[in-house]
Order: sequence, then structure tokens, then C-alpha cells
Amino acid sequence: MLTQAKRAGPQDHPIVSRIDRMPEPTAFKIQTAKKTKEGLDLEVHVLAELVAGPGLVKRGYVKPNIQGFGAFELYCDEGSSIGGSDTAPAPLSYLAAGIAFCFLTHLKGYADMEKLRVSSIRVEQRMKFQSRIPGMTVDAGTGNQLEGLSKGVETFVHIETDEPPEIIALMVEVAEKACMAAQTVINAVPTSTNVISNGEPI
Repeated sequence: MLTQAKRAGPQDHPIVSRIDRMPEPTAFKIQTAKKTKEGLDLEVHVLAELVAGPGLVKRGYVKPNIQGFGAFELYCDEGSSIGGSDTAPAPLSYLAAGIAFCFLTHLKGYADMEKLRVSSIRVEQRMKFQSRIPGMTVDAGTGNQLEGLSKGVETFVHIETDEPPEIIALMVEVAEKACMAAQTVINAVPTSTNVISNGEPI
């Protein structure tokens, strides 16, 4: 069972470090990925906790349930303008970077699979959000409803290549469809949130 992390953070440890294994979750069992006739059913497991003390430092553990993928410990913070200490990437920074990195994986994979003449690939991405938190991101007198909105993703793929434009356009189209991180924001996906208070579901 996870307990609140002791006062430690990126100032004491690397922001991201490889670990032998992540702690076992208590709410679900970790199972290995399964191949079906439709494809590979996989999961990414995350355990996250607040670091004790002032501020908004979080410590997390993450590991996909796929053979050959390791476990990592990582720290997360928020900017000083909203009460953090800006010692590690913010949650939205990890989210945006994860989509860009996943997209690059599939762009490179397609280029290699098709033996395309591509010398470099760079993704520039802008994720747009709106925060409505009274007293923090909007005037305190605007109401008591807290809202966070996603306003879209704008992606630019820079490619140096000798291939014709139609081949590169196809590569990008296929890679975007294959990118599970991008598809998570492109399409509505089912979610559930379960609350366990003092060891009991509520």
C-alpha cells in the first residue's frame, strides 16, 4: 500500500530514474499484455502520490505491462504562479510530451518499415487548454465551479526526405492512426474514476 511520500523531490533525486520494479497497486492486479486476433491489448500502470509538505510536488511510478518495457520513478511539479516550485515538468507538460514522443515512435517505425529515405523528423506541437479555477486562474468572484477544458492540439511534423509529398503524407496519416496517445485525445475514450476512502469504496 502506498503512503504519502516523505518530503523529497527533484531537488534530492533525478526527475526521472529507472527502477527495478514499481510498487504493486492495491486497486487492480497487474496482468501481462495479451495478443488477440484484433491486436495487442496492453495497459500502462501509474501510481502517483503527493509528496508531503508545502507545494505541489508529486512522485509517480509508471510501467507498461509489455515485456521489455521497464519501470520508472518520476517527479512532477507545478509552476510557481499556482503554488508549485517549478522543479519538474507539470502534468500537462508530461501529457503533451507523451503525445509528441508516441507520434515520433510511429513516424520512425513506418519510415523504417517502408524503407523510406528520411533523414530527420521533428514534431512541434501546441496543446491548448483553459483553466477556470476561482482565485487561481480566474477572479475569485466568478463562482465556485472548478473546470479544466481541453481546447485542441495543433501538430507540425517537420521531415527532411527525398520521398515525394504523397508518400510522406501517407506516412503521417498512418502514424497518427497508430499513435495510441494521439488517438486518446482525437477520439472520445471511456473513463472511470473510483474513490476509495480509508480502504473502502464510496
